[in-house]
Amino acid sequence: MRRSSSPLRRLPQVLLVVAASAAAVASPGGAAATLWPNVPEQIARALTSGDALERRLAATRVGELAPETAIRLIQRGMSDPDVEVRLHLAGAAVRLRMPRAGDLVIEWLGEGDARLRLAACDVIRAAPTDRSVVALGRVLGDPDPHVRLAAATAMGAAGLPDAVSPLLGHLDDTAPEVRAEVARALGRIGDARAVVPLIGKVQDSVPEVRKATARALGELGDPRAVSALLLALQDASQDVRVEAVTALGRLRSDDATSAIADLVTASPGAAGAFPGARPSDSATSSNDVREAALRALGRIGSDAAVKALLAALAKDNPAAPRSAVRDALVSAGAAAVPALVAALAAAPSANTAAGAALVLGELKAREALPALARGMQRGVVPLRHGLRALGALGDPAALPGVLELLGDGDPAVRAEAIRAATALLDPARPDGRAVDPARALLVDPATAPDEKLALVQLLGRTGSPRAQAALLPLAKARSTPLRLAVIEALGAARAAGQLGAAVDAALLAALDDESADVRLRAAIALSRVAGPGSARPLLQRLTVAAEQDRGALGIALSGALSRADDAGGAGGAADAKAARDASGKGLVHEVAAAIASAPDAARDALIEGLGRMPGQAAGAALARMASAAPIDDRRKIAEALAGHPEAAAALRKLAGDPDPGVRANAIWSLGAAGDKDALPLLLPLLKDPDAAVAGNAAGAIGRAAGRLGQPARAAAALCAALPDARPYVRANALAALTVAGARCDGDAARDLLARDPAEAVRLAAADHLARSGADDDRRALARCAAEDRNAAVAGRCARAAPPRAPAAGAEDVVVFIVPFDAGRGGSVRDAPAPRAPFALVRADGLLRLGVADRRGEIFERGAPRGPIRLTVPAPLVK
Repeated sequence: MRRSSSPLRRLPQVLLVVAASAAAVASPGGAAATLWPNVPEQIARALTSGDALERRLAATRVGELAPETAIRLIQRGMSDPDVEVRLHLAGAAVRLRMPRAGDLVIEWLGEGDARLRLAACDVIRAAPTDRSVVALGRVLGDPDPHVRLAAATAMGAAGLPDAVSPLLGHLDDTAPEVRAEVARALGRIGDARAVVPLIGKVQDSVPEVRKATARALGELGDPRAVSALLLALQDASQDVRVEAVTALGRLRSDDATSAIADLVTASPGAAGAFPGARPSDSATSSNDVREAALRALGRIGSDAAVKALLAALAKDNPAAPRSAVRDALVSAGAAAVPALVAALAAAPSANTAAGAALVLGELKAREALPALARGMQRGVVPLRHGLRALGALGDPAALPGVLELLGDGDPAVRAEAIRAATALLDPARPDGRAVDPARALLVDPATAPDEKLALVQLLGRTGSPRAQAALLPLAKARSTPLRLAVIEALGAARAAGQLGAAVDAALLAALDDESADVRLRAAIALSRVAGPGSARPLLQRLTVAAEQDRGALGIALSGALSRADDAGGAGGAADAKAARDASGKGLVHEVAAAIASAPDAARDALIEGLGRMPGQAAGAALARMASAAPIDDRRKIAEALAGHPEAAAALRKLAGDPDPGVRANAIWSLGAAGDKDALPLLLPLLKDPDAAVAGNAAGAIGRAAGRLGQPARAAAALCAALPDARPYVRANALAALTVAGARCDGDAARDLLARDPAEAVRLAAADHLARSGADDDRRALARCAAEDRNAAVAGRCARAAPPRAPAAGAEDVVVFIVPFDAGRGGSVRDAPAPRAPFALVRADGLLRLGVADRRGEIFERGAPRGPIRLTVPAPLVK
């Protein structure tokens, strides 16, 4: 399945080089076709022509028009006497998700042409109303089975309780595909009246009907279905068995645990290898049945279910990166921890002990640390797997035991110990315990080169001054890979005093290295740790550097300026006096003056640096520049002002700029820096003709409302934006509702999850519904996980979890757009693409849209910690 996005690893204040499709960096102005101003009028006039052929041609073009115009013409034309005209307009109504379109086609359900009846069902499915869904009941008796099927599908998608009685009356339809769809529809609606009638269909003669029935009973969640589903475990079709065992897992029926455990103990690959099974006629393998059984036991999570899963660990391979058995135990959650700990205390097999340890690590069960340590000491838990578990556990208390194994004689154990220790350390919390053992191995001539690289990374993760002192002599190592690793480690944490100055000097010296990779890595490290005293030397270098070095220097300078005050120091009278130059002008003045004369390759870096500088002087300088700056400067200034709330007035002015790229950046920045006066400005921008501007407005409303504690104001505007024809506006409206802690009345989010054609919208809907915990929302997510054809959406729905606290803190992130070039065999271009349109998906689900700067860079200030990715830009999304 083709995916349009690429996941990225997040690092604070670091360059992120991102690959996007070549189409994603097309010219902003040429991304979408435009219509001449008189075209809508021509189409409207043609739809009233007496010539049916002319009306048909006009109807095919209605979808090209702006949504408001198209909807108005569709409403007029739905009663056209020509069938083809009506069919074309119905298709346009479906694509536009035209509100209340179902009411316009109720009369079509009685038409003699089956195509119209089918089209009416499709329209009602896309835009249902209470009246139209009830009207579908009479079509369930249509002579054409395709119409009956479409009617049942639309009724199930609408989810109205009034549809239950008509659907129950057609559970015995002569066409098996209709019977199956009726069962699916009843499961989607979730009404308990359907349970007993559906139980009677578990023995239907057609496997597809039995499969749909089992799934529906699972969705209904009624324990009365357990006996029938247990019977279905012996079905001749393995597809049916998979659905039956999945349904029992959803019911969390401990009464079914024994029967499900029998499916787990069956030999994988042997059809019918469990008691009572009949020969299989299904393409699904018995291993699929076994994995479904494991998932079901994990969902049940009872003592008996966990015991069955522990027994399955004995035949599991702990060296495999993923395991269905381990995944099931993880899904059982905290309920599995006591049994796993007890297993380690007994005398388990090596596979069982290793699997139990890995599960405890994945569950972050810190209370299991003593049991893990004892298991490793007793030789019960293999060291490699025990270390892997300790690393995943994330408890710094495990570090001493891990460090003892850094010098183990087994290279595989040493490698795992280094990885575990690295995972247990955080440079933000300096910890010197690992410095001495790691340094001893690093200077040992017998240590392999790849281990030395890992040890350097480990030393950087300690955040300890002693580690940096040990690394400094290696900054000029002859081995380029070692030099790169040392530079990255030196950039992991800021050192103070003379040591910090020595680190800065070493990194500044690396900017002169003959290797471009070393220069770039040094620039990234400086951006993260350079002291404020490095800002002036970097500024001077940038103004005289060769063009190919300005990109790296800009990265370094931007980070250094973020830690400098106007005097170029870290704060305090003594620092200010020492750092201010002889003319008495501060660093802000120097940077602003450099911008005035700098070439394009350096201007964006300087503007970004001013934006990252603390203090009102930097914000005031940016605000002054904005009034007379060229377009590219205004775009960057609008982005940079996100760090200066005191300059919100300048942002509000930029939000009305004629250039959509400037507006998009200004609006996004207002979400971070705007005050209570920003919301009234943002609300009308939801209807801006530019999709990036409107999408950013939705995101900014959610961020501002959440920050200001005004979720009700956000809900009023964002709920009204959910029917917008542009996918990213809908997606950001949903994500913004989630960020603001707001919710729309009714089932708008469930409707978007079930029917919206855009992946981004369904992903946002899944995240939004996962936070509610309501039964209807959980059922909607379960249906999505089982039925959505997009793997990313189905996976998101399956993994949807109740709300949890976001990762602590935020970080500044730099992203460069480096496109794939389809014309060069799919290779990555050598340089970022200037002014490339982009869509950046943040960890909180919000999309930031717009155009990259002249370096092909995006700067995102204060992004929430977590994964980010690029997806297809707004102008190219349909």
